[in-house]
Amino acid sequence: MSAAKRRSSRSRRRRSAGRKGARRQRKKDMILAAAVLALALAIVLIGRNLYFFATGNDVTDEEPYPVRGVDVSSYQLDIDWEGLEDEGYKFAFIKATEGSSHVDSMFEYNWDEVNKTGIRAGAYHFLSYDTSGRRQAANFIEHVDKKWGMLPPVVDVEFYGKYIEKPPKASKLRKVLNRVLAELEDHYGMRPIIYTNSHIYSTYISGHYDDYDVWISAHEIPEELGDGKQWTFCQYSFRGRSDSVAGGEKYVDLNVFNGSSWEFRKYN
Repeated sequence: MSAAKRRSSRSRRRRSAGRKGARRQRKKDMILAAAVLALALAIVLIGRNLYFFATGNDVTDEEPYPVRGVDVSSYQLDIDWEGLEDEGYKFAFIKATEGSSHVDSMFEYNWDEVNKTGIRAGAYHFLSYDTSGRRQAANFIEHVDKKWGMLPPVVDVEFYGKYIEKPPKASKLRKVLNRVLAELEDHYGMRPIIYTNSHIYSTYISGHYDDYDVWISAHEIPEELGDGKQWTFCQYSFRGRSDSVAGGEKYVDLNVFNGSSWEFRKYN
């Protein structure tokens, strides 16, 4: 090989080595930049969580249930959701459907408007014992679209009409309820909440749905349920008043969450 060719070959090798070195350096710089960014984000997130923990750890003897909410249906007519937020309400359960075909006439409006505020909302279905669980779940799913940060769907288990005087058999109730719960969990990716009163809980729910959170209706907020299980939400009044609900002309149900603002922020 001539001297000129050797010099050309060495020059090509140097250029190739230089390009490889530059690529390696760029890769190192990118890795370093990503690590610095990840560290900065971690510091921000840790600081943010520490702030929310410090400000949200607000359960006291004077205020054992600081997180307050409402539940509503078409009965409440027009609702000023921003007004309720200003009054300090942190969550709301909104009636969506009943049975296999009924849709609450105010649900779409309430569902859209509440999600323009900082109030966390969930939708509830009033359980019927006269139609299949599959059809009832389909009714709910058709009308309740998924929202970021939404509370789990709720199945309202209570008696109505002829079932007030002659309650359904436990096997009948659970057959319908089981199907609705399973269908909703599969669709929304969240285990539903069961709403009921103390009598129905002790007779039909206790011991059969231990993995489900309970929203209990009780005029005096209990420390725990009759079987020792902790409730998650409690509806303690049917006679709340707010100027933000039908101009103060309609009652609104009042509720609390069993925990601090920090725990509610992390809930689900």
